[in-house]
Amino acid sequence: MSLRNRIAAFSALSLSLAIATPVSANLIQNGSFEDDVISGNSWQSFSDIAGWEANANNERFEIWNNYNGVTASEGNQFAELNAHPGSGTAFSIFQEFATVANQSYDISFAYRARANNQEEFSFDVISGTNSLDWLLDDHTTNGWSIFSSSFVAADTTTKISFTTVNPLTGTVGNFLDNVSVTATVPEPGTLGLLGAGLLGLMAARRRRA
Repeated sequence: MSLRNRIAAFSALSLSLAIATPVSANLIQNGSFEDDVISGNSWQSFSDIAGWEANANNERFEIWNNYNGVTASEGNQFAELNAHPGSGTAFSIFQEFATVANQSYDISFAYRARANNQEEFSFDVISGTNSLDWLLDDHTTNGWSIFSSSFVAADTTTKISFTTVNPLTGTVGNFLDNVSVTATVPEPGTLGLLGAGLLGLMAARRRRA
C-alpha cells in the first residue's frame, strides 16, 4: 500500500475512533428494580428479588412503583432501603458481579430520602482485599440525587452493598434506583489521539526508510 493510501486509511481510522461513542454493558442485574413487576401506584415486599441479596433471611425487599407521589428516577420502579427503626437492626442489600483485576469501572446510582432530610445510608465497594465506602447523608425528599464514582477492581469478583445507618434514631427509608456499574472506556478524544499517534508513527517510519 502506498504512503498516501496508508495515510488515508489511518486518517479514516482516527476519525471513526474519534466520533465513536463506546457503549459498555451494565454489570448490575436488575439495577432499576424493574424485574419483579408490581402494579402502578403501589408497593410490595418480597423475600427475594432478581439479582439482589439481603443481609439476613428474615429481611424483605420493598419495591415501589411510582407510589405515594414519588416517581422513579429510571423506569417505573425503585427500591426502598429500610432501617427498622427502634429495633436496632440495620439492613443491607448487595450484589456480586464479575470483574477483571486492574480494570477501572464507573459506578452510579440515584438515591432519595423517603420521610425527612436526615435519612442516611452507607455504600460500599469490595473487591478482593480492597474496599471503598461512602456515607450518603445529603439527599432530600424533594427529588433524586445522583452518586457517581469509579474504582479499580482487585479481583475477578466485586461486591457492592447499601446499608442503613442509625436504625435506633428513626431512619425509616432511603430510595434507590438506576444502579449501574460499567467498565471504564477511553474518551472519544483519547481514541482520536491514539489514531493520530499511529499515523505519525507510520509517517516517521516511512521517512527513516
